[in-house]
Amino acid sequence: MTNQQVKSKQRVADHGEVFTAEREVKAMCDLVKQETERIESRFLEPACGNGNFLAEVLSRKLAVVKQKYGKNNFDYERYSVLAVTSLYGVDILEDNAEECRQRLFDIWNKEYTTNVKTQANEQCREAVWFILHKNILCGDALTMLQKDGTPIIFAEWS
Repeated sequence: MTNQQVKSKQRVADHGEVFTAEREVKAMCDLVKQETERIESRFLEPACGNGNFLAEVLSRKLAVVKQKYGKNNFDYERYSVLAVTSLYGVDILEDNAEECRQRLFDIWNKEYTTNVKTQANEQCREAVWFILHKNILCGDALTMLQKDGTPIIFAEWS
């Protein structure tokens, strides 16, 4: 988790961009602890920034996946991908949306590679990257429009 709460004074002035500190993220996630530990429980962060909340939720979900399915590579892969499919985010700034996608992918990929080792599947990685590009969007959650003016529409993965 990044400890920097502000990228620049200009971004604060232009967009009101201030990132939530790690302590507050953990405390707020603890308020809904049971949901953060349900692999299939969906989370939408309408102002996701670079992903502080989504990263914390994904880490918690992946810890449950490892505990329950860590001994079976097929099940681990399946449920770790399910954890990713349940996270959605919108940010008004493209660099934040991209940073969030990359951050979530890096968290997932590190855990995936550590758990399945030599049986890691490149197609699975590509699928997760695709899912993150569909689930983490650049847009305005107040108007429900993407940056290009099209409606924000999320996929329900099954």
